[in-house]
Amino acid sequence: MRAAVSAFVTRVRGGMAVEQALDLMRQNISHEHFQDLLVALRFNLRYRGDLPMLLEHLAWQLNRIEEEYTRRKLSNAHDRQLTGLVLLAVPASCLLRLGTSPGLLQLFTVSPAGRMLSAFGILSYLAAVAAFCLIQHRIGQ
Repeated sequence: MRAAVSAFVTRVRGGMAVEQALDLMRQNISHEHFQDLLVALRFNLRYRGDLPMLLEHLAWQLNRIEEEYTRRKLSNAHDRQLTGLVLLAVPASCLLRLGTSPGLLQLFTVSPAGRMLSAFGILSYLAAVAAFCLIQHRIGQ
């Protein structure tokens, strides 16, 4: 960013119009919030706006955006914990139910339809765990 600001100052001192220098600077920096700042500055300079008020308002907006990101992170953390608990509860509840009911255990282990349903249930559970892990990895947390 320092190089981009330095190039901007050099261009302006070299005689380039401020708006054109701001456009070139915006093209070189890909950060969304910084690009918004440059567009607002360009507009403000063109129409002789109140620059301190603009900067104050932009700071307020960025604080609100940061608060929302923090709120979403906390909400996502709670949702991940809840999903993890549900995924852990499934095998425990199945083992408990099958262990307390010998007839049910025999139904799922002896008959071909029961074994097929057991296999389908286990595969579905593993797919849910894999999807959860993939989503966790994609989020990066």
